[in-house]
Amino acid sequence: MNLADFLLPQRVVVPIDAETVDSAARVLRDRLVASGAVSDADKLRRRMNEDRPEDIVAMGDRAFLLHYRTDATTTLCVALGTSPDPICRELTEGDRQCARILLLVVAPPRFAARYLQVVGAFARFLSSADRVDRVLGAPTADALAALPEFREYELPPQLTVRDLMSERPRVTQADAPLRDAAREMVRARIGALPVVDTDGRLLGMLSERELVRDLLATYLQREILGTAVRAPIAAGKDPRRTVRDVMTRQVLCVSPDQPLAEAASLMVNKDLGRVPVVRDGRVVGFLTRGDIVRKLIGS
Repeated sequence: MNLADFLLPQRVVVPIDAETVDSAARVLRDRLVASGAVSDADKLRRRMNEDRPEDIVAMGDRAFLLHYRTDATTTLCVALGTSPDPICRELTEGDRQCARILLLVVAPPRFAARYLQVVGAFARFLSSADRVDRVLGAPTADALAALPEFREYELPPQLTVRDLMSERPRVTQADAPLRDAAREMVRARIGALPVVDTDGRLLGMLSERELVRDLLATYLQREILGTAVRAPIAAGKDPRRTVRDVMTRQVLCVSPDQPLAEAASLMVNKDLGRVPVVRDGRVVGFLTRGDIVRKLIGS
């Protein structure tokens, strides 16, 4: 399978008559709707209006890549447009980003793996200056969709969890002081720590969710019982409390040899931001949504 398989002339716009990323995205969205690729136009419009930061990838001054998972469509679909003039979006403090290519990828949640594969393939395709020049040089939608470069660019073979996971992840132990583990999470800017025994076997998980739940429970107790619960007992502040007191023992894991298709679908369907990678009961890696996006996009 190659990139040309996802490009139909009726979903290509040359030129896009738009000055901003938002207006250009609406043009491509309307083109998908007109081509019959979208079953619920209002649902897609609402999803795009959520304007989540992770929905857009800016590839320098070459292209904007917008990607959405939504059941407004029943299949993965792609729209592509180019403009003779820069299409821009405003950033903070008066900065702006501009590019002349805009790509829109829409897929239902059950297509999570293929969606990530296609988004990553187009991102890597557009990382080449020569390919970008060829795309911008196409005079019509038909000519752009028929570029041989799209036909020649094969999607990469199926990835496994091992290809994307972070190896040798930070871990903690069940008897470690809770405050030490919480401090490490803050300092390392990580959202969770696998909890292991001395042999590296997975026992549970300590995440921001467990910490917040514990803090909230302690706060409510203090508010209801007053002085019956002293302030220093809050999560992470009582030196007697350990990771074991807070961690969850219900942890969903993946294998390093598991196809990324399965792992990505699992993370999307279960709304998981991160999962430990386990082999023979021992933690050998960590897979997060950030790992998937960064490595597939190639940044």
